[in-house]
Amino acid sequence: MDLLQRCAQVFVQLLDVQYHIIAGRKGKTVEFTISFEPSDFHHLAGLHKLRDNARLQRGRRGDILRDVLGGRITLEQIQKSTFFHEMAPRLSPLSALEQFLDSNEIIFRYNTKANVFSVIQADYLLENTWEGSPVYLFLSQRRDEETQVCRTFFPKAGKDYTVGQPRYTLLRKEKIFLKTGERILQHDRLSHSTK
Repeated sequence: MDLLQRCAQVFVQLLDVQYHIIAGRKGKTVEFTISFEPSDFHHLAGLHKLRDNARLQRGRRGDILRDVLGGRITLEQIQKSTFFHEMAPRLSPLSALEQFLDSNEIIFRYNTKANVFSVIQADYLLENTWEGSPVYLFLSQRRDEETQVCRTFFPKAGKDYTVGQPRYTLLRKEKIFLKTGERILQHDRLSHSTK
């Protein structure tokens, strides 16, 4: 199994999961839920960066995840892209996405105006570390739904996206398994206990 396929397998395990988060700042709270769909993997893995691969640019996003899982799209194939270097740094941290989300990460309310040279549109920015370096996960509201989608995910490569962003304190986080309804309390500062 190559690294791209391992990332896809990690992502598929999240399709049955949601994270419900409550965060606070200056006496006000925000509450949001992160959800996952097969089509989300394409952008998180950086496959949109491979502009010289027509299959990845035009193919249905959910089908691309299935093709990676089935070994029909491989790391060896995408490494042939001239643009592979633009997406490559995402793969190792993406293989640990669930651990990233399970940890008690740092949350920022994302203000696009603070990063005027970026095209990223997001509501929240989560920061964590991977092998000693910061990694960013941007969230935005899923179209026609109340949940947040993991919009983009990449390690810090010079620019610090947290500068000028209002930092929130994580107050409560639950991991919810949709098929069983099981809820795991991962962090609870509201009742002064952490699991």
